[in-house]
Amino acid sequence: AAQVSDTYGEYAGCVRDASKSRYETLVEDVSCRTDALSFPAREVAGPREKIDFEPTKSRAAIVTCGGLCPGINNVIRGITLCLYHQYGVRKIYGFQYGYEGFIPKYKHDVISLTPDLVDNIHERGGTILASSRGEQSTVEIVDCLDRMDINLLFTIGGDGTMRGALAIADEIAKRELNISVIG
Repeated sequence: AAQVSDTYGEYAGCVRDASKSRYETLVEDVSCRTDALSFPAREVAGPREKIDFEPTKSRAAIVTCGGLCPGINNVIRGITLCLYHQYGVRKIYGFQYGYEGFIPKYKHDVISLTPDLVDNIHERGGTILASSRGEQSTVEIVDCLDRMDINLLFTIGGDGTMRGALAIADEIAKRELNISVIG
């Protein structure tokens, strides 16, 4: 189990965990209800009020893995824009060719993801980061994360990617590093 860090603190531009958004859009759907708690609702997206890392000091990484990756540019764009505009994270890296991108022997460039770079990528299919399949050394991946002071890793892909993410999280926990892995 990964070690949970102390919470950084209250975040100024946050969405409270208890915030909910109603599903109804028609007046007659709302007017027939008398109990405010009975409204069907969903959790509101956005930065939470308690966060684990100081956003201005955070460094995030995004990696896309697996075979077929249609529409992944939308996810890369969404994560980048949310981190940048809603949280204030300014160092966001894209690792190319899946988990290979962390391994020095492959010599893949790391891309600096900015709002300008990702602005129109959702209009193209696939992933601007490229992808690859197959296992890589979790020790070398975590070495890279540690060396680059990355504390947020976003892994995008299928079941193999998530198994890799779990192995990475286990190696992080073993070393007692404060790095979050998000799948």
